Amino acid sequence: MRVLFVTSPGIGHLFPAVNTAWALRVAGHDVVVATSGHHELVAKAGLFGVDVAPGVDFAAIFGGLLARHEGVVPGPAVAGEMFAEVSRPFLDRTVSLARTWRPDLVITSMLQGAGPLAAAAIGVPVIVHGINFGHPAYMANMVAERLAADYARFGATARQPAGFIDLAPPSMAFGEPAEHTISMRAVPYNAGAVVPDWVLEPRKRTRVVVTLGSVWGQLGGIAALKPFVAAAQGVDAEFVLALGGLDLSDLGELPPNLRPVDWIPLGALLANSDAVIHHGGAGTTLTALDAGLPQYVIPQGADQFMNADAVAHRGAGAVHRVDELDAEKLAALPGDPDLIRNAREVAAEMRTQRTPADVVPEIIALGELI
Repeated sequence: MRVLFVTSPGIGHLFPAVNTAWALRVAGHDVVVATSGHHELVAKAGLFGVDVAPGVDFAAIFGGLLARHEGVVPGPAVAGEMFAEVSRPFLDRTVSLARTWRPDLVITSMLQGAGPLAAAAIGVPVIVHGINFGHPAYMANMVAERLAADYARFGATARQPAGFIDLAPPSMAFGEPAEHTISMRAVPYNAGAVVPDWVLEPRKRTRVVVTLGSVWGQLGGIAALKPFVAAAQGVDAEFVLALGGLDLSDLGELPPNLRPVDWIPLGALLANSDAVIHHGGAGTTLTALDAGLPQYVIPQGADQFMNADAVAHRGAGAVHRVDELDAEKLAALPGDPDLIRNAREVAAEMRTQRTPADVVPEIIALGELI
């Protein structure tokens, strides 16, 4: 079977699909990934990719949309509008690719409108791939509704997806699953790298990882860490600042127990750490849960508040503002018995879920419904 993946611009939408794409590839199916913005990471993942929106400045698009909705909590309606706008630059080339390559099935990230439209244009099924704790069905229709004129332009009619891939641990999922939902383990994929020796060596002191993900650190989030830096210098622990090699000069001189690093695959780093403080991005949150680590979540926007609520409700972590992270809270996190117990329970639960390799037959069966 030929399977076309279509993902929104952004690592948080691409990375959850990589293991699914590879599971299909290893099972003998042909896979192409259509995306943009971070399309070079498709090649680095060893997959075939197509840039379907070359030259488009998605940061400018997002910036304009965020400015338009300044002060508004980005609920489903706002997210639907935003990702319809972000999907439009994908439409022409994605439909053209689908008509040329003729996939038998399209798998699309949950907020990408080009995938369902391309599938409708050539009459093949589409499966919506989840990325967070919300059921992937809950946003699909909202984006499609805002692309009604574009469907008409391509002579296509919006259709219901053939199925959904849900990555949430069952005990943390929001909403009831729709029909034909595949519950799949979120096996972390954080890209590859040559891991420094110290990451894998036995720890000499407690290690806490601090990350803002791939987006929010670039949108002014670094300066928000100043209160954390002041509090952390008095704590007997090593704090690894996994901030993607961004400029940290706004933080001033860092105390010796703070270690800034460039890109290190988060899964490898968390596997040899004791706790994590993060922004609540879905990929980061799921990777932290997979590692069974207690966590503090400092949400900044988008779906991060929902993800943070899921963590807090499950008891695997706590939600704070950055300026609330005083020395006492930072010292308590790695040894909090309740957070540790609940986080390890979620990690154990995730290991009972089916892996991407396990669900390939079901994905193929959904792709044969039409």
